[in-house]
Amino acid sequence: MAKTVLRLVWHGLAVIGLLSLLGGAYLGFSVLRSSELSVRQLALKASKKYGLWPEIVERAMAPRPRFDPGHLEGTPTNIHPRVLFAGPQAAQELKLRYQSDANYRKRVDAVAAATTPMAKVVRWVCSADASAGAEALRHLEKTVLESPREQGDDADALEYALAYDFVADHPAWTPESRARVNLQCRKYLQDVLSILDGDSVSLWHSRTQLAATAWVVAAAMDPMGYEDERLRARAQRHFLESVEAFRWSGGWPEGYTYWINNRAFPFVAACLAQMHAVHEPSWYKTVQEVLVQVGLWMIHGTEPIGRFVLFGDSGPRNDLKDETQRVIDLVYLGTRVPVFRDYSRYLSGLHGEEGYYSAYRWGIPLFRGQTDADHGLQETIKDLSVFEGRLPKSAVFGKEDGMGQIFMRSHWDSEATFISFMAGHSFTHHGHYQAGHFTITKKVPLAITSGTYGGYTSPHRLNYYIRTVAANSLLVLRPEERVKPNRFFETNVADGGQRIVMPTGSAVTSLEDWRKNLGKGRHYEGGVITAYDDTDDRFVYVAADLTGAYNNTSYDDNGGGGKVAKMRRSVVYLRDRDVLVIFDTVESVRPGYVKKWLLHGWSKPQTAQETLLRGTPENGISQSADAYALMPHQGAALEIHRLLPADGVFRKVGGVDYRYYVETDGDEKVLDGMNMVEGENLKPWFDPGLWRLELQPGSPRKDDRFLVVLKPRLSEAPKATVHPILVEAGPMQGVFVDGTCVLFNESKVSGGLASYSVPRSSSPVFHLVTNLPPNRPINLRVNDQATVAQTNASGVLTYSTSAGIPSSIRLECN
Repeated sequence: MAKTVLRLVWHGLAVIGLLSLLGGAYLGFSVLRSSELSVRQLALKASKKYGLWPEIVERAMAPRPRFDPGHLEGTPTNIHPRVLFAGPQAAQELKLRYQSDANYRKRVDAVAAATTPMAKVVRWVCSADASAGAEALRHLEKTVLESPREQGDDADALEYALAYDFVADHPAWTPESRARVNLQCRKYLQDVLSILDGDSVSLWHSRTQLAATAWVVAAAMDPMGYEDERLRARAQRHFLESVEAFRWSGGWPEGYTYWINNRAFPFVAACLAQMHAVHEPSWYKTVQEVLVQVGLWMIHGTEPIGRFVLFGDSGPRNDLKDETQRVIDLVYLGTRVPVFRDYSRYLSGLHGEEGYYSAYRWGIPLFRGQTDADHGLQETIKDLSVFEGRLPKSAVFGKEDGMGQIFMRSHWDSEATFISFMAGHSFTHHGHYQAGHFTITKKVPLAITSGTYGGYTSPHRLNYYIRTVAANSLLVLRPEERVKPNRFFETNVADGGQRIVMPTGSAVTSLEDWRKNLGKGRHYEGGVITAYDDTDDRFVYVAADLTGAYNNTSYDDNGGGGKVAKMRRSVVYLRDRDVLVIFDTVESVRPGYVKKWLLHGWSKPQTAQETLLRGTPENGISQSADAYALMPHQGAALEIHRLLPADGVFRKVGGVDYRYYVETDGDEKVLDGMNMVEGENLKPWFDPGLWRLELQPGSPRKDDRFLVVLKPRLSEAPKATVHPILVEAGPMQGVFVDGTCVLFNESKVSGGLASYSVPRSSSPVFHLVTNLPPNRPINLRVNDQATVAQTNASGVLTYSTSAGIPSSIRLECN
């Protein structure tokens, strides 16, 4: 009997132990999944949090060096300054200007009147004031640098390195004082490399910031032995990997605020350090090209309203104050490309002295001290028209497996139409799941990025702001689709959008690590730009395959057969007509999966008739079978013309209690969704919007095509200003609008045949046919005239037909 009891107790304890082990494993897995932590990261965090011998655990789990080349890539430069300046000649130019230019002298004296160490550095560099240089030197001797943190905010270490580089040639240095500064640099590098060698920081997040700061410190220090040389070389390799990452992504995928507040200045400073502190021609060329890419991305992404376009987890500094100007001034220093100096002039006209945050104004006489880099108040400009004829009116960043971000505009002045488009992969936890999203601005935001960045794990961010439902993209509702990527998603919200991959944490340790998870592993794949054409000033053409962003037939994180078989979006901006044409082909796995075409704005869309479905007309959900809607806003408006689906209906969703409405169960047979307001952050720098327009087919089917014409204008008058006509051409569909015919080819056979007609026009009709085989001859017959035309490298064919008579056109691909 006693043995039986003992056996039962033993088995009971074993079961309890097993359950505890499984519970602990599940909890650990949940934590790892929610923030993409590695086992090492989790162990380190747990030891620190609970006081379980953190120093011993950290030493025991210290990572091996990821890079250990033993020498720098290139020949090191032994003279100072060598971070922001290429040797003492540049500093000498500032001293000469201080003596000869009263306005510059006044600016230097105003900055140098402060008591900060960098103010003393400025006085030494610009005026050769030895006492000021000695004060800066003494500050460096006394300073003890704090250990770097994984968040990457090491502004003190960055300024310490810059200060040393600028005063390194001061006569008051002694071997002992220089050794003390070197010790600080060495200790900092040891600590920051320990972080970078591990897997606790992510590439398109704080890893780049830490690597850039590490390299600036390494480039500034004067090595005292092999160990210092080794540390410098390791820091350089980490930074060069970040250079490759930026070049690959095309821009900064976290959003502009994270870029400009945290990453931009260290990264650009480190680029200059690579150019000046070592002699290596191939990397010099690469880094300078990346600096040009940085500067052009910042200019092209600037809306005519004086704001960088909102995307990702956005914040206040999209307004271009405080941070942007010092970064673009450094970009000019490293490239000497005149448009970057003129962008700085624009920022001065926009914000005056607030272009630089007050604590950073020490940089003005240094970064703009050389005459060609400087500009006075009389040279400031108020809009972007200075770039007309000097920069293209559209640009793509990260086209090949990158961010897939495109900016286009009608022209460069303040009343220009500005359009942004994104269709890229996932890179970071501050990115959003909104491939195919576009925005439109004309004096005011008209088609917007909805939502706000407030509570990081709030329902508003996790269930709305980061999702496709907050974007001008496409939804495919699958009833009860499971969308719970980690423990922070307490309630399942099946919004119908794209897969959510890393919403609350990322651990991308390298570009190679990211590539390994494209199409497998963590599945970072999203949208892909398949065509981009801006060779003709009359139009911009963009095509994107969005299939990979959704649960599809190739990969479904629900473990089923996906909800989307095909999702493609084509965009044509007719620049001379100021009309945007959007054509989408969507094939769902089941006909019952409801498809929605989304457009967010501020005001309720106006239609001739509507039927109330829920709530009230000004605070609820309505429906209209009309083919035309208007969204006015502050003296401007956006015309919306539906051509396809032919049986489509508009849903109007909005008002204070519906502005963030989500159909949580993926089934809209009953409109029982939620307004995801908890955690919103209504600040003036967001465009949260109040209404969205949903276009959806009138009946269920697997294959649907959406064809919508958008016309932005500077008038709120209700009457339409353009009258598009649907054009059916066999395997092609398109629109005739305002004297232009745009066709989208969807034929799977390259030798497809198309015939169509256009009505009489008072002027020659411009024809634009997209998605054809590239660089191929096309048999073209217009009425009775036959000819052979040629598609371009983007698969686009253009031609014109005569005015005054209707035209019948026949196309055949050879």
